[in-house]
Amino acid sequence: AYYEHIPFPRHFVGDNQASTVMRRSEPGEHEQDTELYSPFHTPQSSLIEWGTGVDLYFISLRFFAVIMLMAGLINVASIRYYDSSEYRGDTQLERKSILMRGSAICTNTDWVVCTDCKEDDWSSDPHRYATGLDPNGQNQTLVLRNFCPGGEVDSGITNFCTLIFLLITVGIFSFYLRLREIRFDEDKVTTTDYSVVVKNPPPDALDVDEWRDFFQQYADEQVTCVTIALNNEQLVRKLITRRIFRNQLRVILPKGVNLDDESAMRVAIDLYFREKKEEEVGCIGRLLECCVFPILRIFNMFLEPDVLVDKITTLTEEIKDLQNDKYDAAEVYITFETEEGQRAALSALTTGRVNVGMNNTGALAPGTIFRDRVLSVTEPPEPDAVRWLDLSASSFNKFLTRGISLALTVALVAVASISINAARSAVGPFLSGPLTTIWNNTIPLFIKITMIFERHADEGGRQASLYLKITLFRWMLTGVLVQIITPFTSTLGNGKTDLIPTIYAILLSDVWLSPLLRLMDINSNLNKHIFAPRAKTQEGMNLNFQGTFYNLGERYTDFTKVLFVTFFYSALFPASFFFGSVILTFQYIVDKYCLTRIWGWTPSIGSQLAEFSRRYFFSGSLLAFAVTSAYAFVQFPYDNICEDKSPITGLSGIYTNVLDADGDPVNTTGIVNMTNDESFVFCSQRWQDFDGFSFPPTSRLQTNEKSLGAKPDGNDLTWMSSFQEDLTMLYGWFAFVLVILFILVFFGRRSYTYFMSIFIGTYQPEGCSQHIDFSSNPEIYAYVPQIKYVGYPFPFLACDIDDIDQGLIGWNDPAHSYDYHNVIFDVPHKSLRRKERISRNTRNLTRIAEHEDYEENSNLMTVTSTEQTGVEVQQNASSASRGRPIYSLVKHYPPKWQIELSKKNQ
Repeated sequence: AYYEHIPFPRHFVGDNQASTVMRRSEPGEHEQDTELYSPFHTPQSSLIEWGTGVDLYFISLRFFAVIMLMAGLINVASIRYYDSSEYRGDTQLERKSILMRGSAICTNTDWVVCTDCKEDDWSSDPHRYATGLDPNGQNQTLVLRNFCPGGEVDSGITNFCTLIFLLITVGIFSFYLRLREIRFDEDKVTTTDYSVVVKNPPPDALDVDEWRDFFQQYADEQVTCVTIALNNEQLVRKLITRRIFRNQLRVILPKGVNLDDESAMRVAIDLYFREKKEEEVGCIGRLLECCVFPILRIFNMFLEPDVLVDKITTLTEEIKDLQNDKYDAAEVYITFETEEGQRAALSALTTGRVNVGMNNTGALAPGTIFRDRVLSVTEPPEPDAVRWLDLSASSFNKFLTRGISLALTVALVAVASISINAARSAVGPFLSGPLTTIWNNTIPLFIKITMIFERHADEGGRQASLYLKITLFRWMLTGVLVQIITPFTSTLGNGKTDLIPTIYAILLSDVWLSPLLRLMDINSNLNKHIFAPRAKTQEGMNLNFQGTFYNLGERYTDFTKVLFVTFFYSALFPASFFFGSVILTFQYIVDKYCLTRIWGWTPSIGSQLAEFSRRYFFSGSLLAFAVTSAYAFVQFPYDNICEDKSPITGLSGIYTNVLDADGDPVNTTGIVNMTNDESFVFCSQRWQDFDGFSFPPTSRLQTNEKSLGAKPDGNDLTWMSSFQEDLTMLYGWFAFVLVILFILVFFGRRSYTYFMSIFIGTYQPEGCSQHIDFSSNPEIYAYVPQIKYVGYPFPFLACDIDDIDQGLIGWNDPAHSYDYHNVIFDVPHKSLRRKERISRNTRNLTRIAEHEDYEENSNLMTVTSTEQTGVEVQQNASSASRGRPIYSLVKHYPPKWQIELSKKNQ
């Protein structure tokens, strides 16, 4: 029951079920009937229950799976052309799949005499350069020439039409996604729709009533919740670390040992070591103890009980010292009863950055100034997306940690590139392909480790940073790296380390290996089947039955990687569209299964990642399509050979003792039947060798002129056909226009918006108000400081929640009270209103303070009645008696109808 009801998402059934959406229940819901979401029958409309970002992710997968299939069908003409005698002549691509045969692999090659070729020009591809004796006994230089005509009608125009098709359909789809975001914002109201956040509160503004009174002027009805987040991150981190160490100790020691009784705990630890000493340790155990556990213990994993006790003792003393520090307000969250209140506040208080930075009070109306300060007010993220331990990080700290993380990511790219290149050279693509897939699936773990020290105010920003880094890694590793390490003249080759066979192997492994690794879920299965049965307490066993933590940003990178690789090589490998369609279809099916049966509860991500993808990565992939295809057709036939303007003739015949640059005999015999009677000369077809700026890639790359409008004349060495020249002019300039539009539309608009925000407020409401009061919606929650920790089913609370409606917290543990998860009671302090936890579940009551076991610290408090709530609550006899608060403050102001209802139920 625990495994089904706590880690995995469930939805209401029966009378509680909505008509079109399977309404998701909060974790631990036990009062109403629920059931698990079906991985196969959950409709697309219900995925919004995981957040807008998840819904847009899955609908994007479906769209691109279909569009890729349609693009593949458009490219059937190109596939047939590459597999025809018109392209390959009388040669055939033996023992290859139909998809490989429909690629630009060129088997129509022959040796020709080159009069000015040098061995250094073929140092990266020595098997295409040779020397031998002609029929007259003269020593000649031979090179391998490609006779496959690329950039013709069937391949070039088909590819260009595919680009136009994708630009139109993806543009329409992006517009649809934007409309869908607005519709979701209107159809599904969330806490964000009612709230604002103050980013720069006065440090000593710690009175929640003062904040309520200030924002009440904008309220259509009233302010319902106020949360003041303090800059006590170090204190809360140590409390959480101490709690985790205690939980680890509880798992190790026998059930029933009182961890607060030091003598009993020491006896249990001595017993543990005696029993451990008597146990027989196998070879694997010795290996782990010798090589693995010492490394893991650096990261506070697999610690021995005596070490845990010492760490807990040290942390306790450090926490007591930190409890005596003074903490300031970091951010303030205001939640209105209506959407109109939020919109009015944002419209009145949003101002230019320069006014905020310079505290230019004269630029705003007097009523908008709080304690002689211009407030920086914006719309906040969802409550469970706030990263409460990062709110007070400075801009310099954020910049520094992100820069270090990015540098480590680049280093990981280099390490992975070296290993893949080594595997590719030693064995071939059928090892380097799966190795690339394995790197792509394991590297997010390393990148997440590098991001431990990054600071982000909300989960959406962190996911976007993760998205950017993993995308950089995967695009470089899967797409660009192969192009870089493949010799230019091997682009159309059929060898095991040539370009197209390598891409084929990577895409093929992505079809089966990536989804298989996700379904195997190795770490969770180890926890469930190896560690859980060996846990000494029920709690320890429950901790091993948690859903796998997933990152939506990581899933987006897997998605956009497929788009990028498919588009990047579409000109040379048009069948990659079919691969892309199959991969994305499998990704949709497998990820939907994981969402409902493998992955656990994560913060609700809004549309930030979807917008990020739509604005930069979808359009960036299409831009890569245009630019790389233009360069692909410019460089055909990829052999660095041109016809000689004054050729030597009479060169055909039998050539003997022909050895390549490595000294190996050509054709194993060293004999070549030269069928070309004329000589050829060297001409670099690589865009990197053009003397000038090579963009846009047009037929001008055949000239020595740097002018953008240059065309080859009779004195230039040329390698293009007349149609190829026309195609490259069209494609090159079209790519140039797309690059300019991309810069202007995406970066120009954003730069303009940022520039204007320096001087004026840029807030514009989106969608229409739904006229639903905050308190009448039981599915939205307040900003209650809580920290989700991987491996724990519920977050750690870090504030006093005695007087708020418990329905505003956002989850419910049926086995424990909220006090059990609240770390503020772990190390008592005089500022706390009470010292004792309530052990039983309190969710049957509106507030914890109504529970029969509730008892306040009587020497500091008195019982009073407040006009705001109309109910009896515990308050300070004197604010000075408790001193300045050390934990974040949350206060709930229920509306009148809720107060009256509460009185009737008493």
